[in-house]
Amino acid sequence: MKDTDTNSDYTCYYILNREYFSECFDQTANTTTSFKTYVLAIALATIACVLLISESETYIAWFLLCLSGVELLSIRYKRAWWITRQMISRAAGSKVNIRIDNEGISTQRGDHQQRMFWNDITEINYTEKGFVISHATGNHYLSKSCLDDGALALLNAKV
Repeated sequence: MKDTDTNSDYTCYYILNREYFSECFDQTANTTTSFKTYVLAIALATIACVLLISESETYIAWFLLCLSGVELLSIRYKRAWWITRQMISRAAGSKVNIRIDNEGISTQRGDHQQRMFWNDITEINYTEKGFVISHATGNHYLSKSCLDDGALALLNAKV
């Protein structure tokens, strides 16, 4: 939903629901799988096999083998696992108010507020459905679905 206060002050909101979390993951997650992705699972399985062959610590060996299996599952079901974790968080279902003005971008959800000043934003990357904003505190995703043309123009001008 959109509300426009002045020509350089835009407010909108979105709901933290499954659709938003899915869009956020799809637009920001690194889903490339390479050998580096599987290093931890391979290392755990190798250590487990060495312990099983030496017959010294079989309980630890089986634990490490199961842990490597869990790691493989987390790689395979990365998207579903991430979205499920977000859906069971306290933030799920909350309304987030966004304000974009000449000073920066501010978000408010309940009693949690965050402000990103334009000077502190290091990079804004465009994605198909939104923006990935790099800031000192990390990366933040902002969906285009709730932004009107004026807010998009202001974001484009600040890049």
